[in-house]
Amino acid sequence: MSGTTLSLASADGAGLSRLLPIQGRPAELARFSIVQITPDMAPSLLAKKRPASKRNAAAVAAYAQAMRNGEWVLNGMPIILSRNDVLLDGLQRLYACIDARTPFVTVLAENVPDDTLHTIDQQRRRSFTGVLETRGIPRPAAVAGLLSKLIRYEDGTLTRGTSTPPWSRMERALEANRTEIDTAVKFSFDHPARLLAESIRTPLSFMGLQVDRTAIRRFLDAIAHPERFDALEPGVMVRRRLVEGRSDRAVRPHATALFAICIKALNDTISGKRSDAYTWTLPTNSTRNPEPFPELVGYTGLRDTVKSNARHETEARLVRDAEAALQDPTVCAMTIETITPEVAEDYLAFNRGNRNIVQSHVAAMARDIGNGQWMFNAQPICFSRCGRLLNGQHRLSAVLEAGQPIEVVVMRGLPEEAFETYDKQAKKAPVVDEMFDDFGDKALVSATAVILWRRELKPVGQPNARPTATEVRDVISSHPELMRLRGFARKMVRYGRSSAMVYAAYRVLRDDPARGQVFLDRLETAANLPAGHVILRLRDRLIDLRKADQNTQIDEILAAWAKFRKNPGIPV
Repeated sequence: MSGTTLSLASADGAGLSRLLPIQGRPAELARFSIVQITPDMAPSLLAKKRPASKRNAAAVAAYAQAMRNGEWVLNGMPIILSRNDVLLDGLQRLYACIDARTPFVTVLAENVPDDTLHTIDQQRRRSFTGVLETRGIPRPAAVAGLLSKLIRYEDGTLTRGTSTPPWSRMERALEANRTEIDTAVKFSFDHPARLLAESIRTPLSFMGLQVDRTAIRRFLDAIAHPERFDALEPGVMVRRRLVEGRSDRAVRPHATALFAICIKALNDTISGKRSDAYTWTLPTNSTRNPEPFPELVGYTGLRDTVKSNARHETEARLVRDAEAALQDPTVCAMTIETITPEVAEDYLAFNRGNRNIVQSHVAAMARDIGNGQWMFNAQPICFSRCGRLLNGQHRLSAVLEAGQPIEVVVMRGLPEEAFETYDKQAKKAPVVDEMFDDFGDKALVSATAVILWRRELKPVGQPNARPTATEVRDVISSHPELMRLRGFARKMVRYGRSSAMVYAAYRVLRDDPARGQVFLDRLETAANLPAGHVILRLRDRLIDLRKADQNTQIDEILAAWAKFRKNPGIPV
């Protein structure tokens, strides 16, 4: 590895990296090393980040906790530096290294083409639910939701956004409370109180079963069968709120508020108390003296595990594996391979216990491959040391669907534990920064490009198809008018979603630039329009549709435009 890019020597002179011998690719192209990144080295890499790159607090916290707890796994996902020495991927891991004050071992890819940035981290996000599903745990979504909600309840963070607790924390809670969790999930799904959402019913069942099994059953029975109880029974009163919320969105409580209300009502069910009403308001930044989130009396919380000998041994083994990979080039072999459909089929035979294949994701990548737009981006297909396919099933499936080969990095010899570390953070949005450095609404133009692709370019017979990052970039390049219409959309934010407004305006002007401009001007200002004019009716209708989906808003505008174009009703 070149010493001019990054100093990877320890204080005592011991080497902390080795250049991996990569077969199948000229040495002057991408270079790969296994390195140990220390907190002192991370800032020099962060200094190479793109100006638009942002710290993701949730990702950094999760990575830092894994590093501090000795749970970091060498999984093959590289820190990526471009040919121009720009950090393309690895930002959150580097911040986490600094926060954790702990070194970590990783793959470092250098000299990767800069124009591959938009292809990095476009895979589907891997969820904790997906991990539980691959283990064969019944009702994995309910189990993951229970763990997340109760951990956040105990931490006092239920009212602070929707972040998910670190997976390691949920793993420990699941291990320590597995029997009780299984019991609560079965109890929740067997009970007929389906009017109460499962995301509330299941964690509440867990809490109630720990405190008073009779009371939680009575509470849910009252929701399911109100005719068996008096009108002031807490469960009956909660049911009344649920029924009212179904018919009137204005009185429907937020999910967090409903959880709080149910805890209050369950407390009364346990104590035998009666209340006139159950309310709790979700606090906002402007709320003065907000009501604390209620606590279930007698609930002691999820048990946490003290690390078992087996876990200590696993963590020690992972450390030894990482250290061995630093020293021995045979531990984690990397090759650059041409993956033909035949090879892809062979590799997929080793795909055991993985997530379900998402066909729309496969189809999107297959289009890139078929259109000659696949780009080598240094993110590997990964196998464990026993041969199991850990990561890459969608790319391999896309090769089969496209019927054409691609070139990728393949890494072998990784620990089995790496499987659950992939794709834990949200995928990156399509990158347009380097295309339009002077453009201020990159997210808006990307969202509008996605709408255009879905409405005009989506393959026939693929209703769930999604554009790839390359396809989004192509749309933006081919339709620069989208960027010029952001001002109109921002002025019309009261009437609809900005991306819907940009696309609708683009369609109007594309149909008839002169008459279309009159239509858009009047839509914005309502100036000099007679009573009952189609544009005035459209403005009123859009107010009613402010919370509707983008396509509904677009269709409404285009329908009014068609009427206006046929009969303007005003001088044009």
